[in-house]
Amino acid sequence: MLFAVSFTPRSGGSEERDKRTLNLFTQWKPPAGYEFKAFYDYADGDGGIAIVDASSAEVMLEAHAPWATFFLFTIRPIVDVEKSTPILQKSNAWRDSIR
Repeated sequence: MLFAVSFTPRSGGSEERDKRTLNLFTQWKPPAGYEFKAFYDYADGDGGIAIVDASSAEVMLEAHAPWATFFLFTIRPIVDVEKSTPILQKSNAWRDSIR
């Protein structure tokens, strides 16, 4: 299942914490069942966004738990537009059929 994962630093940041986070990240490996499709930092330095493919909610927790001390996460399931468009069209047709 695909997810959009946005993250922002928790309050209380410091140069020391930034260095520690970067050091941890360069040595971290995502768990099995978690694959980055895209991963970007915001240009203003205040977090970033990733598109990930994860096999379960448990894998999502395993992937993000090490970073909960440093970042606030928003995790939203996403649907490819090629798949969502017919679903939305079906919903519109159903609504249109009710008078």
